[in-house]
Amino acid sequence: MKGLRPPWPALLVNLLVGIPAMVPLYSLWWLSERRWGGSVIDRASTIVEVCGADCDRTGLATWTAAVTGLLVVLLLVVTDVLVPLHRDRPMGPWLKAMPVVIVPFLVFEAVSSAL
Repeated sequence: MKGLRPPWPALLVNLLVGIPAMVPLYSLWWLSERRWGGSVIDRASTIVEVCGADCDRTGLATWTAAVTGLLVVLLLVVTDVLVPLHRDRPMGPWLKAMPVVIVPFLVFEAVSSAL
């Protein structure tokens, strides 16, 4: 089995891509907590009751999530698809390691909720 390579390079690269991926993930988390979260969505209410003073910043959080999310997707396409294709390597290990991208965000959330 000479052709098999360990999955560590793919896991490490996708873990490193997860660091800039924290920006759109945190923006989406902020939007879900501030704008759409809570029990006030279940009843008829005004937008000021739903998000209060944070309504001013939802547009910024939406644009941040969209722009940085597109950049992260572009980075994933380059690292997980184009580089293996260019080097004639199988894409399977790279695509299987893609869920590791969310790990830095999950660690950040776990640490911040523990503090």
